[in-house]
Amino acid sequence: MTGHPHGVWIWNLPVLGSNYLNRLIQSKVKRVYLKVFDAKSKPMFWAKNPSFGGDQCTLEIIKQFKDQGIQVYGWGYHYGTPDITAQVGAVKQALDCGLDGYILDLEVEVEAASTHNDVKKLLQALRPLVPAGTLGYTSFGHPGFHPDIPWKILDDICDLAFPQIYFEKFGFGKTNEDEVQDCLKAHTDKGLTKPILPIWGSEPDSKNPASASELQSYLNRFPGSSIYRLPEFRDGNLERSQAWNLIYSDQPLVNTGGSEAKDFELPPLTRVLRQGTKGEDVEALQKILKVLGFNVGDVDGDFGTDTENAVRAFQTKAGITIDGEVYTLTWKELGGRFDDQSVIISPEKPRIKLANFAENEANKELQWTSASSEAEKYLEIFRVPMQRLKHIGTAKVFYDWCGAFVYYCCRESEIDVPIQPDGFWATMALVESWQYWAKKKGFWFPNGSITPNRGDIVIFDWASTRGAYNHIGIVRGYTPGNTTFLTSEGNKSNRSGNFVRNLSDVEGFIRITI
Repeated sequence: MTGHPHGVWIWNLPVLGSNYLNRLIQSKVKRVYLKVFDAKSKPMFWAKNPSFGGDQCTLEIIKQFKDQGIQVYGWGYHYGTPDITAQVGAVKQALDCGLDGYILDLEVEVEAASTHNDVKKLLQALRPLVPAGTLGYTSFGHPGFHPDIPWKILDDICDLAFPQIYFEKFGFGKTNEDEVQDCLKAHTDKGLTKPILPIWGSEPDSKNPASASELQSYLNRFPGSSIYRLPEFRDGNLERSQAWNLIYSDQPLVNTGGSEAKDFELPPLTRVLRQGTKGEDVEALQKILKVLGFNVGDVDGDFGTDTENAVRAFQTKAGITIDGEVYTLTWKELGGRFDDQSVIISPEKPRIKLANFAENEANKELQWTSASSEAEKYLEIFRVPMQRLKHIGTAKVFYDWCGAFVYYCCRESEIDVPIQPDGFWATMALVESWQYWAKKKGFWFPNGSITPNRGDIVIFDWASTRGAYNHIGIVRGYTPGNTTFLTSEGNKSNRSGNFVRNLSDVEGFIRITI
């Protein structure tokens, strides 16, 4: 297996339920992180779980995982104590069960400078025992908030970093996306160089738990990331967690089944597939959905109601926008591929066309650094009109371009929006202009008056500027009942991208009906 697949963390194996292995297979998990050690447990090595008494790490258990194509990395909690020989001996017992790698959990106990030399000695002793390239550490998600952790020692000796980016528990006062980006930037600012495989939290004690769709979006965006942790049965009840409601495989292995099973490859996507479309690409879609266990009715190349329902069920399972239509994101989740230039979008749904274009455009994550940047194509549209209004000079300097990004996407999607609304003092580069224009056209809907749909334009504020409502984007998707929604935006910290936003920050939506 190449690269680092998505994974899920296991704390107490005996209380997951007897069918945990089948559920891992169904969720397409290709790596588990199994607790095998705790320096304060007696014994340290969790051959039998000291808390629950059941088998935790044995040759037989590791083999059961591997027989299903699931890698097993062991992990253990270390305290920076000087009993190096005992710790190494216990970890070696775990490794001898056939582990593929080992992760040290080092947190508040190693902030004391007196522990740092012992941490270094432990890592140096484990280094030759752990398979090459698989020694990792996990600690706090934001190094800037915990400067006394021996980050340099960890980075020098370990191969991989697993920061605990539990945004559902954070209280930075920002959006989840901003908090995630802050954590990643803090690693760079600290000079840390090892590959980062973030851990996203889904834990029973979270006051503001993340939805399955939000966690799925982060898994999809960050290869090799993982979820802490699988829920356990306590007093006969399963803990609250979204870990079982996610798909962990980037490219699901699909075969046509039967005695002559073989790998099945989707053809490149060239158009939007929706109810009423027919062809070989629809037949391929039906085949792969059927293999994945979804009821498509007849595999006949005709996209009917059964196929649409199957697509919706798959989208629900994948945690992506649920619209019953197959475009690039759904095709990618199914394991297919596409060329941005060859996908033909049917024009009968202009807002869907807008959302599809914006999602692909935002995926480029463009940044404006000078007039030669590709992102200049957004700003260039308004330079002359803004010069005429004396809002900017002739020099091609930076200006806030979130509105320009939305305008560009509308223009490229053949949606007619004016450069400057009649009777208003500014161009559509200004967010206020969009709201003025939308109200005049009857396109404006205050937050709470409609359910957000893919292709709506949204006006909202940054968490740090409550009530300003000076940012604009395009809705990628929303699952009714969620507190968050998905967007495509320009100029988020001078970069375009696809993000997750809080519904509470929204002033209203623009739903273009022309």
